[in-house]
Amino acid sequence: MSGNWAKAYSRGSGGRGREAGAVVRNIEVAFQVKLREHTTIGIGGAADRLVFPRSAAQVREVVVAERRSGRPVQVLGAGSNLLVADGGVSATVLCTKKHLSKVVFLPDGSVVAEAGVMLPRLAVLCALSGLSGMELLCGIPGTVGGALQINAGAYGGSIGELVEWVEIVDAGGEIHRVEARAIRFGAGTREAVFERMRQFNEKRRANQPWGEKTFGSAFRNPPEGTGKARELLERAGMKGEREGDACFSEKHANFLVNLGRATAADVRRLLSRGQSAVRVSCGVLLLPEVKMWGDFDV
Repeated sequence: MSGNWAKAYSRGSGGRGREAGAVVRNIEVAFQVKLREHTTIGIGGAADRLVFPRSAAQVREVVVAERRSGRPVQVLGAGSNLLVADGGVSATVLCTKKHLSKVVFLPDGSVVAEAGVMLPRLAVLCALSGLSGMELLCGIPGTVGGALQINAGAYGGSIGELVEWVEIVDAGGEIHRVEARAIRFGAGTREAVFERMRQFNEKRRANQPWGEKTFGSAFRNPPEGTGKARELLERAGMKGEREGDACFSEKHANFLVNLGRATAADVRRLLSRGQSAVRVSCGVLLLPEVKMWGDFDV
């Protein structure tokens, strides 16, 4: 554990020491940061501290230090699949998006991307290099790391199908390379790849609440044969339903949007209503897609 990192924490845990933007051993750290500023739905209380590592080594340093101190660590990408409680979260939040955003193209046609790289940016860079495969994910406002965690996908494809290996830092601070199926990006032309990206984004704009504050799909699609979550919510009469400023979108019932001043409690109540309505009307239990941090009292 770095003594300097421990010093950074001690500075941040006392009233006067909670200044944002402190830099310790080149690890940027801020205290009591409102996570609503770091989630796509614009909801969430403060985190004890938010750190912005620049390398896997710095990630390891933070993980090891916090483990020895008994403090939990949460990992944040773009915050596009996340609901943080109004009371915030008592944890160190490790943010990948700000600095872990390098992309390297290798001579063999493969691509190495850090965890904080945004999927739309990666799709564009691949298209500019004449590589296809990422265009399916070009409209997902998440990071590579977040997408890998849930195997994000769209239109019948997923990021897992494109992965050869992933490097991870485990809870003990050890770095491992995990091999995946050796599937490379297929070759294509810039024009063809950008045309497919344009088509996918037009489809999203037509069927999803594009540009609104949302974390995307509220519920996972249940097993085949029972219908998609969107269809079940519509059948249960939840399309357009609200709790405060939280609303199931009129455009896509499985997209929950923040119309302005929604709270995490509003969202959690609306999710519970949606689950109950679908279970009663369709006999199906929908499972949340969104991750939840903090304490909720519904």
